Amino acid sequence: MADSLFEIDAPQSTVPLKHLPITDEQVAQLRAAFADAGIHEQYERKALIESYVVRKVDSLRDLHATDAHRLLNLLRQRKEAKPKIVGGSAWDNREEETWIDRL
Repeated sequence: MADSLFEIDAPQSTVPLKHLPITDEQVAQLRAAFADAGIHEQYERKALIESYVVRKVDSLRDLHATDAHRLLNLLRQRKEAKPKIVGGSAWDNREEETWIDRL
């Protein structure tokens, strides 16, 4: 009988989980997400990826599936956070009504 209260059906071997490699679908999604975000230069893409995964990455194939998933979410959030500028000034593009508009 084990001394520890939490060793119920504990596995005998402690093999660490391995990272799954990036899939072809994720590579295509990342390329499309970069294009949608307006990030077209390779050095910009590489700098963004390396700043996010905090390691050197020579190509998209160096990413893990979990890295790709998180990076896709980051790119989507970044795109949604961009201000929508149609034209004109910041005053023309304001979203809320001001007291001047109510006059």
